[in-house]
Amino acid sequence: IATSAWAEQRTESRSRWWIIAAGSVGLFAVFPLALMLFFGNTDYRRPADAVVVFGARAYKDGRLSDALQDRIRTACELYRAGFAKRLVLSGGKGDGPITEAEAMRAYALKHGVSAADIFIDNEGVNTEATVRNTAPLFQQWHARRVLAVSHFYHLPRVKLAYQRAGVEVWTVPARQGRIMGQIPFNMARE
Repeated sequence: IATSAWAEQRTESRSRWWIIAAGSVGLFAVFPLALMLFFGNTDYRRPADAVVVFGARAYKDGRLSDALQDRIRTACELYRAGFAKRLVLSGGKGDGPITEAEAMRAYALKHGVSAADIFIDNEGVNTEATVRNTAPLFQQWHARRVLAVSHFYHLPRVKLAYQRAGVEVWTVPARQGRIMGQIPFNMARE
């Protein structure tokens, strides 16, 4: 449509082209937002072979940030409800010597998850690294169904990254304990 409008040299066609271009740019911005709000907020929980939890900030003393606590709390709830028998905790270096994954492990142990059912990925410094590190593990386990836990704004990217790696995941948005002020920034970054 834009090409045909541009090809015509009349003034009204030019103004129509600008409207089409502005509309296209608007749709380009709205589509990721719609994915985050609708797909990201949909809970696809179901029985699975494993749950992978994506990291967020861990403080110097090992405390979990609100975001990290939301994610691991949701994963522990899935585990205790019998949706999966294994948790894969992925996250890199925190503010101190304790990695995000190790901080989540401590939380999970305190909240009813067996140590034998926890697997750690301390090299999951970003989404791509987590997918790269965990996909072979899921193949080794012959895991047919994996649940991925993160915040709603992150889940479309998680789903896409695992699809590219040949792993089918179902996403579960982390249940937020508090409204986080940085959500608009995180959505814009996604």
